[in-house]
Amino acid sequence: MSMQTRRIARHAGNIWGWSMLILLLSPMIAAFCISFTPTSFLKFPTSEWSWRWYRLFWTSPQWRSALGNSLLVSLATAIVSVIAGTGLAVLLHGSRFRGRRLLNRLALSPLFVPAVVLGLAELYTVKYYGLWGTRLSLVAANSLLGLPIVFLMVGAALETIDPELVAAARGLGAGPVSAFARVTFPLIAPVIALAGLLAFIVSFQELILAIFLCTPETETLPKVIWPNLRYALTPLVAAASGVSFFATLALMAGCWGLFRIAAARMRGARSPI
Repeated sequence: MSMQTRRIARHAGNIWGWSMLILLLSPMIAAFCISFTPTSFLKFPTSEWSWRWYRLFWTSPQWRSALGNSLLVSLATAIVSVIAGTGLAVLLHGSRFRGRRLLNRLALSPLFVPAVVLGLAELYTVKYYGLWGTRLSLVAANSLLGLPIVFLMVGAALETIDPELVAAARGLGAGPVSAFARVTFPLIAPVIALAGLLAFIVSFQELILAIFLCTPETETLPKVIWPNLRYALTPLVAAASGVSFFATLALMAGCWGLFRIAAARMRGARSPI
């Protein structure tokens, strides 16, 4: 394949990718535009744009409380997922013990279980332990979705590190913990942060588990949007969606930056052989 053909193929791929991205984002862009309408109907603003529905969103105790709950639950979910997922990935990396494959499959199983099934199981569990109606129940449930993400990403990052780096640190007298803290962790830190951000995003957007576990005091933003979307469709729902959309975009921008940092570090950590 000639250089010119490769260049044309690359440009065509870029155009195709951006076109698909715009197509996927077009519903959210439309909702964002509708959120600036001055009327009480869902229509594009034509002659006038208004912040009316955003002011109503920020002055409404229900919506502000839902946003606060979403942020708190998502932050706690990211922390729990990072700690549990990273610890499990480090434990299984390079280890050989009975039950290793089973543990690996159990860590990934929440990815393949329908959210409705997880919600029913979590509802029974949190009621049994008296946690229903607390943010802790939401953190525990959402962490089941965040843990596999962290586990997969950190495990993949560990596989790219040249084992000779750790062996050299051990040869110079560093113990296992010291070698991990001084050699392995600095290399995978951007990946851990990226995985934590992705776990935050998954938790922030989660609806099915919230339907099962939320109470009026612990409602998250998707849980409040859902009934309003079905029974009281106003531009206020579009404004709430706009807030969620831009919060997610900001997090995705952070993910992209961390991805580039992690990719650079992983290239430097690979074995030259």
